[in-house]
Amino acid sequence: MSVLSPIVGALLFAAVAVPLLALYFLRLRRTRRVISSSLPWVRRTEDLRANAPFQRIRPSLLLFLQMLLLALLALAVAQPIVRGWGVRGGRVVMLIDCSASMGTLDGAGGVTRLAEAKRQAIARAESLQGGGLFASTGPEIMVIAFADTAQVCTPFTTSLARVRMAIEAIVGCDERTRIEPALELARAQPTGAQDERAPTPAAEPLALELFSDGRLVDGDRVALRANESMTFARIGSPDTGNAGIGAAGCERSIEDAAQVQAFASLRNYGSTAVDRKLVLRSAGGVLGASPDALQVPPLAVRERDRMAGERRMLFAPFAAPDRRVLEFECSPGDAFPTDDRAFVALRAPRPLRVALIGTDASLRALLDALAPGSLQTFDRDAVEAAQAKDAAWAEGFDVVVNAGLPPSRMNRGRWLHFGPVPALDGLNPFGTPGRDFVQSMRGDHPALRQCNLNELVASRANRVAVQSPWQAIVEGGKSPLVVAGPSAHGFVIAVTFEPGDSNWPFQRSFVNFTAQAIELLAGMSDVASDESLEPGAMIRVRLPDGARDVRVTPPGGAAESMVRHDAEASWGPARRCGAYRIAWQGADGASGERWVAVNMLDAAECDVAAVDRLTLSGQAVRTVAREGGALDLWPWILGLAFVLLLAEWWIYHRQATR
Repeated sequence: MSVLSPIVGALLFAAVAVPLLALYFLRLRRTRRVISSSLPWVRRTEDLRANAPFQRIRPSLLLFLQMLLLALLALAVAQPIVRGWGVRGGRVVMLIDCSASMGTLDGAGGVTRLAEAKRQAIARAESLQGGGLFASTGPEIMVIAFADTAQVCTPFTTSLARVRMAIEAIVGCDERTRIEPALELARAQPTGAQDERAPTPAAEPLALELFSDGRLVDGDRVALRANESMTFARIGSPDTGNAGIGAAGCERSIEDAAQVQAFASLRNYGSTAVDRKLVLRSAGGVLGASPDALQVPPLAVRERDRMAGERRMLFAPFAAPDRRVLEFECSPGDAFPTDDRAFVALRAPRPLRVALIGTDASLRALLDALAPGSLQTFDRDAVEAAQAKDAAWAEGFDVVVNAGLPPSRMNRGRWLHFGPVPALDGLNPFGTPGRDFVQSMRGDHPALRQCNLNELVASRANRVAVQSPWQAIVEGGKSPLVVAGPSAHGFVIAVTFEPGDSNWPFQRSFVNFTAQAIELLAGMSDVASDESLEPGAMIRVRLPDGARDVRVTPPGGAAESMVRHDAEASWGPARRCGAYRIAWQGADGASGERWVAVNMLDAAECDVAAVDRLTLSGQAVRTVAREGGALDLWPWILGLAFVLLLAEWWIYHRQATR
């Protein structure tokens, strides 16, 4: 229990109690008379003695009741309240989780967890800053909303109206839950009451109050500092289960490239098996459905790991629809509707555009055999002139195969490079070229499927040291032989020797590797869909030459302009799941479009059962009651004072009538 106005209550009690005691101390002034005997006047004599000044007060029930009545009135004016939990400092930071799991509909009355968290946070703010006419100033409050990223809704303030408006303005998203960005923001914010020229005290106490279901993906990577304390208001039930779509995609049919085959995976995060039906749609039309309800096994708990039950389904092949968006839906729905639907954006078929730099006969013969839609050859001088005129020249092709251009000009576009190591960040050439052979390879890499490199020998392999994010996908005895990684505005697969300096062109693996590397770089592999983005990611698309007026339409929203970066356009972050439409006007006046799918497929976020016990780096966080508000005691105290007043009045009149 705390008191909002203790000084006012104490002053009131002192101001009224002293006159009351004085009334009992002072006696009445009466006329002095001579009588024959005092026996008939015993009671009058006692009353006279009681009214003598500064005499010892005899026990009086009326005085006790009157003093108790005054004490209760003074306590009511002081406005005592009982809080849900205490404050341990002059600053309070409310951390409100607005991630995907907070959209779970398990609150009272079927509301979302976010709505319940906002209600509790507002009640908590009112208990800290509320108090009526005589209340003293409460602590400074800052509100931070967080999911995968964090945002300050209001800096430190003592204004209850600002805090309430900031909390009510928080909207949910479909991102995962990370608390580290919120903690960094809270620690970086100065108090609103201090002088801007004064340094922020590093050790000032900071009370963190977390309103969340506790589904933090980085709870084991963050820790509280010595001057910080945290309370956890658990939102949601630990018994809430969820079953939804855990993966979705499609591939082109092996027999007929015009046919598409879709697949999906259902996951169950509940303690009991559930039945779900899966339907595949496009533009409102049904393309396929599970004939019967699919039974998804329950969650399996192994020590600290929670493994969702899984059931997969493969749909029959179908012709690619005109609207290149596939929608997967599982029914019936549950308390977490976000993963009940998933989207897949189909790729529009188009001819492959390849540029070949150099005169390597083996590469030219191989590319002719692969028969891309467009194959253009360039010599070194022509490419240097084109790049000098347009730095994004390489982005006009799906893949640039290079066996003659100096490697320092590969910062844009998608390159398959043979020869000296490119001068890109993360690749560090060293030593002199020499003989090398294959020691190991990553057989799971898409460019190395069905490639047997045991007999490959390079007579002049360049030496290179690889740093992240580059990967060595083929290791030699002395240095990596094939590396893959991003450039500033593209992607490069680099072979550290030229085909003519090895026996590779005479092996089948050379054909397989070159074809698969080109397909991987061009995005023309057997995968018929673009990669799905996670909520919170930036949408980036490559645009055709001359594209203008590029706009994106989020699901359920209005069209917005995208930011142009040469041949790319970006927008984001995409915080909601769904299908995003990107549209533009081409150089010839014709309109073009592309779809981007954003799906909630994160297993940790889809496991929506609220945690029983929250820990940060092994340190337990104190869990508080669900209700964060305060109970005002002064109305009850006034009621008790009224009862005492009636008792005092009854006793006084009873004594007066004796």
